[in-house]
Amino acid sequence: GTPFPNPVELELPGSTATISNFNGQACGPGAEVPLSTAFINSCNTIFGMLGMEVGAEQLVATAESYGFNSQPPIELPATASFIPPASSFEFDEPGLAQSAIGQRDVRATPLQMALAAAAVANNGEIMVPYLIDEVFNAEGVVEESAEPVVWLRATTPSAAGALADLMEGVVTSGTGRRASVPGIRDAGKTGTAEVPDAPPHAWFIGFGPVAAGPDDPEIALAVVVESGGDAGEAATGGTVAAPIAQTVFEKFFGLEQEDG
Repeated sequence: GTPFPNPVELELPGSTATISNFNGQACGPGAEVPLSTAFINSCNTIFGMLGMEVGAEQLVATAESYGFNSQPPIELPATASFIPPASSFEFDEPGLAQSAIGQRDVRATPLQMALAAAAVANNGEIMVPYLIDEVFNAEGVVEESAEPVVWLRATTPSAAGALADLMEGVVTSGTGRRASVPGIRDAGKTGTAEVPDAPPHAWFIGFGPVAAGPDDPEIALAVVVESGGDAGEAATGGTVAAPIAQTVFEKFFGLEQEDG
């Protein structure tokens, strides 16, 4: 409920650089907006502002609690996602604001972002990812089974619940509406990552169903379309990646739409 100033663009201290939202407009109507509006509408201005307010130590520590700067413990070669150390932002508030929206030198893999979505779905815990659930012998007898093991505690259950509510809002009324699946409460977050000399990468992470009564989340995913695919410069996470996530959700829950 905390109100944030709602500029058309965020001026970065000690710099001529600014941060703008994708549409070049303010984050909704009014001189102030709450964090929920900023999250649902994916507003760069507010999250750049929030990154500077939180500070480098907390921003980097939180990213690392989700697995950044650590190699995921999976049975395949896996690259660690990266956020610069807090010390690198000591005299660089513009860089801190840009990193808070996932730009500048921040780098993430699809696996890392799928694990981040899973953390929200799983009350803040990230499990060790694995590829093989069971190993059978020639007679079909199970000889080995994977056991659930916690890798990281990313956040508290209450914070994960608040994030889940915000992510559901992204799908029901925000930038991720194209990931919506009738009959399923799914949740997500879009991302549109600008890259040098190429169209932006389009991202969507999400999970479903949102926990409600006996229904626990069953699937978490990350979609990234490099350089926006066929959409090119016009690509956003909401227009390009979210529909792919919708298709995955539909097939997972057996809700494929019929042609015609």
